[in-house]
Amino acid sequence: MSKFDIDSLGNNLIKVNGNMIFKLQDVLNNRKISKYKLSRITNIRYDTICNYCKGKVTLINVEYLKIFCNVLNCEISDIIEYKK
Repeated sequence: MSKFDIDSLGNNLIKVNGNMIFKLQDVLNNRKISKYKLSRITNIRYDTICNYCKGKVTLINVEYLKIFCNVLNCEISDIIEYKK
């Protein structure tokens, strides 16, 4: 059970059918940049970048997304997408 489930929060968050699709790995592949290199350039932990590449992110850090977009010269929609 996630800490964001209704039972653990004790409130009535609405249920949403959909998924966040993380496409950072695709952007890195297209630009021929390794996760390690991105980590060195951005000073973001390698494990954190791996989580974004694998879609294993629970809380999205907006600052990280801004850094990724800036360093990779891309749009937010290149990195993350919501699919219903």
